[in-house]
Amino acid sequence: MTRSLAPVALFAYARPDHLEQTLTALSAAEGARDTSVWIFSDGPKNAAAEGQVAAVRSILAESRWQQDFAQVTIIASEKNKGLARSIVEGVSRVIDQHGTVIVLEDDLLVAPDFLRFMNSALERHEHTTEVGSVTGYCPIAQPPADYPHDVYAVPRSCSHSWATWRDRWETVDWSGRDAPRLWQDRALRRRFMATGSDKLDRLGRQLAGRIDSWSIMFNLWHVINDRVALYPVRNLVQNIGFDGSGTHTGAHDRMHTALAPSGSALDPALPPEDPRVLASFHKIYSGSLPGQLRRFLRNWRMPASIRSLNIKERHTHGE
Repeated sequence: MTRSLAPVALFAYARPDHLEQTLTALSAAEGARDTSVWIFSDGPKNAAAEGQVAAVRSILAESRWQQDFAQVTIIASEKNKGLARSIVEGVSRVIDQHGTVIVLEDDLLVAPDFLRFMNSALERHEHTTEVGSVTGYCPIAQPPADYPHDVYAVPRSCSHSWATWRDRWETVDWSGRDAPRLWQDRALRRRFMATGSDKLDRLGRQLAGRIDSWSIMFNLWHVINDRVALYPVRNLVQNIGFDGSGTHTGAHDRMHTALAPSGSALDPALPPEDPRVLASFHKIYSGSLPGQLRRFLRNWRMPASIRSLNIKERHTHGE
């Protein structure tokens, strides 16, 4: 790598124990002392959350973090913005200044070579138009037999750590104006669903105003613009939020999340898409048969107004 390391934007809410673990793991990663960290601390939703948010900010005030990273900038919100609004605004703020950003949330533990991989991929694909984002997470426990590459190219972005560039981020349409194309273009809809039957259901609920998700809109942007996300073949990110503590995750959520043993540096060269990889993603993210059936019924009952081109512009404020 020849350029300066990308900054990390870390989003925290009301989980002080998780946050401390996240910062500790990040500080132990190769390149941490040369990495600037922006920490966005959201305000409490209600009186019950005030103590936990105060505990989070007490941890952030500790001087050790200033010693572990090149620079630490803390942005504390008095009011609660919600995760999506925090992420869209925070990422935009960091990327406007630096041109790139690596994004983490307060329940992610990174491997020692996480920053090395993410920065290598960001530098390698700065001008690769096919690549929309990069993640350090890998949901597949083992690569397919004889898979020769160090990364997967997948038309599905990831929220369990990710990174992107300013020229990609600034073109994301958060209103969903292009979403009806999925119901009009069967091939485009198959492409969108190739990595999980959950996506169309989540998008429909977002457009109907039943959820507020930044991540499904970023997913949509990847597919509409024919971009892929790069995933490493070995997992560099462990999610410790599947313990019921998170706002958008619960103890019932189960994903492959064990950190892989450290190995040689991963080559982020763009590979061709592998149907076996897409099939594995589809199986993992589609979930159980009862869940698939419920989503199918919701999709079938989708109001015509959502499938049409007459969708009013919406702004994201939640997930």
